[in-house]
Amino acid sequence: MSDLSLQQLKVLRFWQTPEITSLNRLPAHTPLHSYRSFADAATGEASASRRSLDGDWQFEWFPSPNDLPDDWLTSEATEDCIRVPGNWQLQGYDKPIYTNVKYPFPATPPVVPEDNPTGCYRRRFWLDESDLIDQTRLVFDGVDSAFFVWCNGHLVGYSQDSRLPAEFDISRSVKAGDNDLAVMVFRLCDGSYLEDQDMWNLSGIYRSVYLLSKPKTHLSDVRVTATLDEHYAEGLLDVEVICSQVCRGEVDLALIDASEATVLSHRQRIGTDLIDERGRYKDRARAKLKVPSVQAWSAETPNLYRLVASFFDEHGEFVECEACDIGFRSVEITDGQLLLNGKPLLVRGVNKHEHHPDTGHTESLAQVEADIRLMKQHNFNAIRCSHYPHQPGFYDLCDRLGMYVVDEANIETHGLTPMSLVSDDDAWSHAYVERMSRMVRRDFNHPSVIIWSLGNESGYGGNHEAMVAWTRKADPSRPIQYEGGGADTSVTDIICPMYARVVDDMPSPYGRPAYSIQHWADLQVDPGEQARPIILCEYAHAMGNSLGNFSDYWDAFRANPRLQGGFIWDWVDQGLTRISDDGVPYFAYGGDFGDDINDRQFCINGLVFPDRTPHPSLLEAKRAQQPFTFTAESCDRSITLAVNSEYLFRSTDNERLNWRLGSLHDTHQEGSQVLQIGPEGSQTIVIDADSDLIAEGEQDLLLDVWITTERETNALPAGHEIARSQHVLALADTTLERQTSLADVTQQGEQLLVAAGEVSWHLDAATGFITDWTIDGRALLDAPVADCFVRAPLDNDICSSEVDNPSPDAWLAKWQAAGLFNLEHRCTDVEVNGATVVSRHEYLNDAGVAIRSVWTHTFDTAGGVDITIEVSVDPEMPPLPRVGMRLLLCDKPEAVSWHGRGPHENYPDRKLSADLGAWSCDRQAMQTPYIFPSDNGLRCDVRQAVIGSVCIERIDDDFAFAVSDFGVESLMRAEHTFECIEQPALHVQIDGYHMGVGGDDSWTPSVRPEYLLTAETYRWGCRLSVALDEKA
Repeated sequence: MSDLSLQQLKVLRFWQTPEITSLNRLPAHTPLHSYRSFADAATGEASASRRSLDGDWQFEWFPSPNDLPDDWLTSEATEDCIRVPGNWQLQGYDKPIYTNVKYPFPATPPVVPEDNPTGCYRRRFWLDESDLIDQTRLVFDGVDSAFFVWCNGHLVGYSQDSRLPAEFDISRSVKAGDNDLAVMVFRLCDGSYLEDQDMWNLSGIYRSVYLLSKPKTHLSDVRVTATLDEHYAEGLLDVEVICSQVCRGEVDLALIDASEATVLSHRQRIGTDLIDERGRYKDRARAKLKVPSVQAWSAETPNLYRLVASFFDEHGEFVECEACDIGFRSVEITDGQLLLNGKPLLVRGVNKHEHHPDTGHTESLAQVEADIRLMKQHNFNAIRCSHYPHQPGFYDLCDRLGMYVVDEANIETHGLTPMSLVSDDDAWSHAYVERMSRMVRRDFNHPSVIIWSLGNESGYGGNHEAMVAWTRKADPSRPIQYEGGGADTSVTDIICPMYARVVDDMPSPYGRPAYSIQHWADLQVDPGEQARPIILCEYAHAMGNSLGNFSDYWDAFRANPRLQGGFIWDWVDQGLTRISDDGVPYFAYGGDFGDDINDRQFCINGLVFPDRTPHPSLLEAKRAQQPFTFTAESCDRSITLAVNSEYLFRSTDNERLNWRLGSLHDTHQEGSQVLQIGPEGSQTIVIDADSDLIAEGEQDLLLDVWITTERETNALPAGHEIARSQHVLALADTTLERQTSLADVTQQGEQLLVAAGEVSWHLDAATGFITDWTIDGRALLDAPVADCFVRAPLDNDICSSEVDNPSPDAWLAKWQAAGLFNLEHRCTDVEVNGATVVSRHEYLNDAGVAIRSVWTHTFDTAGGVDITIEVSVDPEMPPLPRVGMRLLLCDKPEAVSWHGRGPHENYPDRKLSADLGAWSCDRQAMQTPYIFPSDNGLRCDVRQAVIGSVCIERIDDDFAFAVSDFGVESLMRAEHTFECIEQPALHVQIDGYHMGVGGDDSWTPSVRPEYLLTAETYRWGCRLSVALDEKA
């Protein structure tokens, strides 16, 4: 078919025929380099046999393949250029489209629209006469979605499956001198029905392209299974070497350790033992070898060996080498647990898309390495490739840095009705099995890959069963997982639910409820079946201000041996860099590019911003899944601290324990020592303390402990904090006692006045609120103090995974139905009694009085006021977001200080990682610029806060507070950060009570009952005064 014309190809329409997935594409294999010396292969130096074609390519874009001129291949190439690798939508052509579920085109498989944007690439490359001696291969690491390729006008081939390499032998098409490559890429193909992942729909040659030169007879694949014996001490090496053709050559295997010493050498002829009565294979060799006393691989101890396969021809002449890094490890499922090297894993995982805000699906390896290092620094040990195989270099980095990988086939049919529509259609079976088999063939040798996945959200059907049958035969050394069909079908070795809650089953429209993880763990195993581990393939939806309740999961994981962790959704906010009309850069989401079919900000659900700045929730994840746990007890003059290590394979030979004993703001004692704990071991440290410190109730006594690295490792810098814990041994009674006499309140018309030295207060008798507060004639308030019961809705409050399918049970929907954002305020009474002013307020919705509040103000001669507030809520009202007050301050100080939880943002259901202390930080750092603006910046369990001239103190109970340059209304009006209009005044929220943020998922209400404000009455208060340094 290589003589087909462009016009004929348009008629044949390979790109909407599911049975045709390629033309002339070479079989999948492990990555090849064709090293021409043993030394280069042993060190892994860049092979001279690979020649990169990355760079500028000439480019033309057409709205449809029908618009492509029939003489395009012979016409003069355009002068317009585009970067390869890269997505054309981010280089001035076409538009990005983001959807979560629905296809961005009419779903009538296998047909795709005639309006199918098509990108046409051209590039020239030079070959010397000597280059023609070898086979020349053309390799595309990733092209989205399908493409034809020509070399010097000859049709080389066709390929689809946008997440795996396409490799072609172009030896018959190339010539000495200049050679012309032409590539025609379709935005859509029938394969697009299998690629409905929750991500941006982007197109083009987005991964690297290169030429690979191989000898005419060469090694075409080297497959390695490196496991451990039953005692996990001796290495078992199974190597299969496949040649490009039948030959009489030999292969020499050398295994090199980290010190560059050769620990094993083996040589044998090409050819296998007898297979059957017809003979043996003569194009391959297989060796099964034992390696004594190996250093096993794990994420904790990523010990790698270099395997070099040297090929010699029948005359004993060296031909080439192929080489790869390998690690010895065994993956098993025993008694319902996933074991690595005989130890049950605790999966501290995260789902990862390939994403960069400027280059879309094109990630540099430097960016990938930075991501993995950042994950390791926040105590992650596993990545699920969501939802497709990643670029080849990703796996090399996971091998080297130490990350467990769930490698996932590029299959998702989420938008089909039903999802199983093509999963149970034989016409698509080849495409399903091929996507799985090609992934397994490519990534077979990586020790980091411990689980294969059949894909994501594709229902369940016979094609999944065919995938599993092929994979279990091809690789019995790894388990397989798949969530579709209920998370526990026969094709999955691991029960891997999505978004299962800790204890609550959730209603489901598909029959049985969505079980909680506790329910899954309690289910009885059917007779004759083996118990399976339970690992959440997705959980803790990190969308915006989220990850509430996260520590509850980790309490459950540690309590139940079969609950072995999970993968947070997900790593990075998939925002794309865009410039507003006013020239302000911002991170864009669905709909921002004129993409009419979109799911708005549902792609913004990462633990880090697109530029990899951490969300506060990342710190919560780090603390909850840290590999050390601590307990502390005080008795007489000593404190006993127990440190438990969750390391499975290594001792604490690089960890130092640090401790501090003191109050919120003072250190009384401190110390450190090197830890000496074996794998899964513990160590007890006794801290001698002054008896006065232990006296409960007399003063605060906090023990802060943290573990740091002594030396730099392959992923962590020296001095890096691995784990931290705070133990409250005593808290002093800090109920505020008045130290000064009361001030008199006088009335002038509608104004109630208080003067206390240089401080004065004005309270409006008509509204019942403080309207003015001055010091030495300088105004502190920009607007009256007032009740506040609302917050700028979080994504978890909105509950919308599809923009046209919002949940009617969402908190936002309930608040809007109750009129919470439009309550009418009415002051019903103001009573003055000496230094005390009591004001009564009602807040009305269409049904009547929704909320009542009673404010009691008590003024003193020091210029302060104690405010206690009693709030009554109509029982028909939904739970409130907050019960608090709002201050608008005239001045915007550079820094804010407080005594409470910090230093980072924390909320009632997300504060495990926020320790009590005396904190101070920049005003802007007090605010989190979530891409979709929402409530942010809260600090909980606060005794005192100082904001410029204003001091806020607790009276009876701690409070929470936040500062904002924008305020609730501005945040609610904005859909992007650049649309938030900075206000002249500083908005300060002081809350007696604040609802949790939730985060089990973002499409149903997920705040746990204990963090909902469901009471009918609340009482809280605080003291407002001028900060001491302002009075000096």
